[in-house]
Amino acid sequence: MSANVPDANFSAQLGSLLDQSTKLLEQLEPLLETELQALQDRDTDALTQNNEQKVTCLSELDRVIKARDEMLRQYQVASTSESVLTFFASLPAPADKLLTQAWEKLEQQFDTIKKLNLRNEQVLLRSKQNTDQLLALLQGHARSNTVYNNQGDEGRYEGQRSLGKA
Repeated sequence: MSANVPDANFSAQLGSLLDQSTKLLEQLEPLLETELQALQDRDTDALTQNNEQKVTCLSELDRVIKARDEMLRQYQVASTSESVLTFFASLPAPADKLLTQAWEKLEQQFDTIKKLNLRNEQVLLRSKQNTDQLLALLQGHARSNTVYNNQGDEGRYEGQRSLGKA
C-alpha cells in the first residue's frame, strides 16, 4: 500500500471500524436508559451492574476508536470530523460515499448518546441537590446560611457568622 493512496482493503477495514463504533454506541443507548431508571429509583445494585456493562462497552469502543485513528494517521488525517470528511471526499468511488455515510451515521449516534448522557447527569445532579437539602434540614442548617464556592457547589457559613459575633 502506498503512503498516498489508500487501497480498497484500507477502505473496507475503515468502514468496518466505523460500523463497529456505531454499533457500540447503539449498545450504549439501552444502558443509558437503564441508568436513568436506576438513578430515579435510587437502585445502587442496578446502577453498579449497569456501570459494569457500560465500562465493558466503552472499553471496546475505545479500542475501536484507537484502531480507527491509527489507520487515519497513516495518511496524516487528524481525528476531527472536518479532516476525516475531507479525507473521505478525496477517496475514489464508492469508498468516498460509503465512508462518508458511515461517518455521518456515527456522528448522529454519538450526538444521541451525548444527549442521553447529559440527561442522566442532570438527573444525578438534581438528586444530589435534593439529598443535600434534606441533609441540611436534618442537620438544622438554615437555607439562608448557604453560600457557593468557585465550582457552584453549596457550602455553609454558620461558623463564620458565630465567629463574627465573638
